[in-house]
Amino acid sequence: MRKISLFILLIFVVVCATKPQDVHFSQFFDAPQTMNPALTGYFKGEHRMYVNMKNQWGIKDITFRTYAFSYDLRINKNKRFMQPECLSLGAMVFADKAGDLNLSTIQANFNVAYHLSISNNQTIGAAISGGFGQKSINMTNAQWDDQYDSNTGTFNPGIQTLETNTFNSFYYPDFGLGLLYTIRKKELSRNSNDGIRAVLGFGAFHVNSPEIKFYSSTQNVKYSTRYAAHGQVFIGVPSTNVIVTPGVFYYNQGKMQEIYFGTTVKYLLNDRTRYTVFINQSSFSIGAYYRYADAAIAYVQVEVNDVALGLSYDINTSKLKIPATLTNGLELSLRYVFSKANQKRYH
Repeated sequence: MRKISLFILLIFVVVCATKPQDVHFSQFFDAPQTMNPALTGYFKGEHRMYVNMKNQWGIKDITFRTYAFSYDLRINKNKRFMQPECLSLGAMVFADKAGDLNLSTIQANFNVAYHLSISNNQTIGAAISGGFGQKSINMTNAQWDDQYDSNTGTFNPGIQTLETNTFNSFYYPDFGLGLLYTIRKKELSRNSNDGIRAVLGFGAFHVNSPEIKFYSSTQNVKYSTRYAAHGQVFIGVPSTNVIVTPGVFYYNQGKMQEIYFGTTVKYLLNDRTRYTVFINQSSFSIGAYYRYADAAIAYVQVEVNDVALGLSYDINTSKLKIPATLTNGLELSLRYVFSKANQKRYH
C-alpha cells in the first residue's frame, strides 16, 4: 500500500509540476464562485455563504481533500427587493491537500460583479476576480529508495537518506473574469409554477498565467488559463410543486477538459399561494449527473428556510484501474442565504 500511495502521489506531483490543474467540485452548481465569478451576487437575498467539502479516494495516504468557503452580498441600486440592477461583492477561499505528503494548494480570490437588466425578461452580468494562491508540499513523511531495508523487505524511516528536500513553498497572483446571461418567462400567477428561467455563463481563471515553481533552479511552468462554460434551465411543472433543472458544465485547461451534464428535480414541500408567497420555501431535491468518461454522480439536497444541505457521491466509471475502495468520492455542500424578514424569497 505504501508503494502504491507513493507512486500515485508521484504521478500527481509530476502532473502538477508540468501543467497544474484546478480542483473541481461535483456539485458545481453549489460552488458558484469556483465556476464563474459573474455568479457573485446572483441570488435572491442580501447575503449568501457556501461551505463545500470533498473527500476523494477515501483511504489513508492517498486521500484527496478539498474544502471551500465563499461569501457574497448584493448592494442594491435602490431599496426594492431583488432589483435586477445591482453591484455585488464576493470572496472565495479553498484549500486542497493530497496524499500523506500533503501536497497543498490554497487559493483566495475577491470578486466584483455587476448585474444589469436589459429588458423585462433578460439580464446580463459581468465580473472581475483577483487574488493569490500558495502551493507547498511536506516532505517529512517522504520515503526514498535508499531507505529500503533488504533484511525486512520494507522501508525503514530510521535509515538516513542521501536525498535532499528542495521543494519550495511559493505564492502567485491570480486573476479572472466572468460573464452571465439570463432570460426568463414569468409565471402567470404566484401559484401557477409555470415559469422558465435559462442561465448561461462563461468564466476564465488564471488569465495572467501565473508561474508555478517548486524548484528554484528549474524552468518556470505556468498555469494554463481555465475556461468554463455552463448552462441551466429552471422549468416549473405547471400546477405542481415540482421544478426540473437540467444543466451542463464544461471546462478546459490546457490539454485537460471535463464535461458534466444531468438533471435535478426539486419538490417544494409547502404550497406557494398568495398567503405563503413571502414564506421561505422548504424543499427536497434529487439529481443525477455524469462527468463524461469519468464518474456518475448521485445528488440529494434538503432546504429548510434559508439553509440548504447537499450531498453527492461519485461512482467511478473510468478506465482507470485502481482498488475498489478508491473509486468513489463523497461531497457535502452547505448554503445559507440571509433575507430581511419581510423580503423572503420564492422560487
